[in-house]
Amino acid sequence: MKKVYLTQSSSFTAYHSHDGTLNEVRHEHHFNYQVTLHGPLNKEGYLVDFRDMDLFLKTVVNHRLNNLDLNTLFSHPTTENVAIWIFETVRAQFPQIVRVRLAEAPDRWAEYTGEEN
Repeated sequence: MKKVYLTQSSSFTAYHSHDGTLNEVRHEHHFNYQVTLHGPLNKEGYLVDFRDMDLFLKTVVNHRLNNLDLNTLFSHPTTENVAIWIFETVRAQFPQIVRVRLAEAPDRWAEYTGEEN
């Protein structure tokens, strides 16, 4: 059976600040992210319906994060921790997830693949 990778992108705007070594005052980012799934094609020839994935990202992930002060959700509101949160949130609906890539700017991003240790 053939397997494919399927990627859907989305975006949200959020705020955060950092104490400690990062030491940044509250600032805004327009985050762009990609969620990648992997698995076998179903009998109709697709992995998941793009429309279902897009709707989930907009109504669950973006709805929760858009215009949020990330410090209210995370004790360490780094791009890395937000990427992990997106991965775990999407995995509840789409267990085929293999990667989240979250960019806080066009030239920097974090990726999470579910790996631990």
